[in-house]
Amino acid sequence: MSVSRRDRPERARGRLDDDVDEDYDAEYEAEDYEEDEPRPGRRGAAPAGSRRLSAAEAAQAARREITALTGKATEGVVSIHPADNGWVAGVELLEARRVPSSSDTLALYEVEVDDEGDLVAYRRIQRYPRGRSEAS
Repeated sequence: MSVSRRDRPERARGRLDDDVDEDYDAEYEAEDYEEDEPRPGRRGAAPAGSRRLSAAEAAQAARREITALTGKATEGVVSIHPADNGWVAGVELLEARRVPSSSDTLALYEVEVDDEGDLVAYRRIQRYPRGRSEAS
């Protein structure tokens, strides 16, 4: 004879009864049971190889790609924002090294990478001397 939860108040207060879920667990332990697929729009839901890059990963990819293409040293990533099919990063490059280094010429490049981190486009936005507080 089965005893209902109502008849066992000492076990029903504040916790689940282990033996109540036995039937439920047994139903889903069958060998042919398949897990539900992740819902779209949730982190990790994209198929393997098509996961959107994080902002940090996109910034690293933009820096790596522009360095490989131009051969110039990067000073850093100064901006990053999502685009339709990837990311757009503002990357500062050392255009011309001078002595003293305070007279170096820097340039700001806009670098677009796709969701896999591959270069899509880039362009130089401006050039300016190092140390200028606001490039114009």
